[in-house]
Amino acid sequence: MGLLRAGLCPGLTQDVVQLLRGRGIRTVVDLVSADLEEVAQKCGLSYKAGALQRIQVVRAYDIFQMLDALQDLRSTVAQRVSGSSGTVKVVVVDSVTAVVSPLLGGQQREGLALMMQLAQELKTLARDLGLAVVVTNHMTRERDSGKLKPALGRSWSFVPSTRILLDTGEGAGASGSQRTACLIKSPRLPTGFQETVDIGTWGTLKQSPALQGHPT
Repeated sequence: MGLLRAGLCPGLTQDVVQLLRGRGIRTVVDLVSADLEEVAQKCGLSYKAGALQRIQVVRAYDIFQMLDALQDLRSTVAQRVSGSSGTVKVVVVDSVTAVVSPLLGGQQREGLALMMQLAQELKTLARDLGLAVVVTNHMTRERDSGKLKPALGRSWSFVPSTRILLDTGEGAGASGSQRTACLIKSPRLPTGFQETVDIGTWGTLKQSPALQGHPT
């Protein structure tokens, strides 16, 4: 579930985030479920409420619903591009594991085929329509070695062009909102760079030595 943070969409500044949190609106789902006209009046927002309203949430409880939603989105975005009436910038799938993992395991060959069909649909959105596609995937540990691995296995690891491992902060001074983001796959940057961020404020707490002075 995505937390509201500054920069998520035009007009969503840190001040606006704090105003919304004061009204009990902390996540994207809370926001799209609220009466934005009422929220705008109570929080003293104007055009910013319109910007927030452009965030749309589609609930998909299995892979077939997700494929239908993505195909509908592709058709809608293609029409908007040709009509120059506005464009979608980012698509977030949270999480792909929830709809794919029930299909995998044993002799379920159809599950792997459906997973790759979903991967192709996401790549089509990114490549043909110029959208940023962000996908969350759970992590599991190998039974023998205990090493972390993507929950959807090796096949899915080749799908994303960039992979970031988000882990909980460790150490005595780490708070519950701290996360360590580590770049583990990238077509442009060397891997292994990591930063500690606070998702409560979405600020960088500590930059790794390898990142200092390196363009991002």
